Amino acid sequence: MQTTGVTAEQLADMMAAFMATAMKGSQTQVFHVVEELELSMTQFKILHILDGVDRELTPSELAQFVGLSPAATGRAVDALVRAGLVTRRDDDADRRVKRLTLTPTGTTAVDRITQARLEALANTVSTLDADQRDALAAALAPLLPDSPDGVCGSKPRTQEAPPA
Repeated sequence: MQTTGVTAEQLADMMAAFMATAMKGSQTQVFHVVEELELSMTQFKILHILDGVDRELTPSELAQFVGLSPAATGRAVDALVRAGLVTRRDDDADRRVKRLTLTPTGTTAVDRITQARLEALANTVSTLDADQRDALAAALAPLLPDSPDGVCGSKPRTQEAPPA
């Protein structure tokens, strides 16, 4: 195996520069979708949090993720419920507890935002020739969560929720 002498720190710097460029390229499309959906940044964050957990969250758990007070988080959730993006239901075991999850419309909204990011990334890598794309794909493969030798350790759309 040929080595380049690039340190992990140098590679991390290069990856960060690439990610910053790619994110800047996608901002226009992402913000267009966010504006069309009339989302605040807090609501945007809530949609992504609910999309990324593997169970329904309580409002207080969501507030921990968002980093806001339960009252401020509740106001943002109320707007998302009115917009049909989030559903709030009574817990099966304790009716005093509410459970939050994305509606199918909420999932579609997150998917539209993700698609805007993917399109911007595709634009960025489309400047590479076929050999460069193959080399980049080979270099990224071990870092991806679905790779047998992947180092990420988790699948997309899943983040660890606070304990119930």
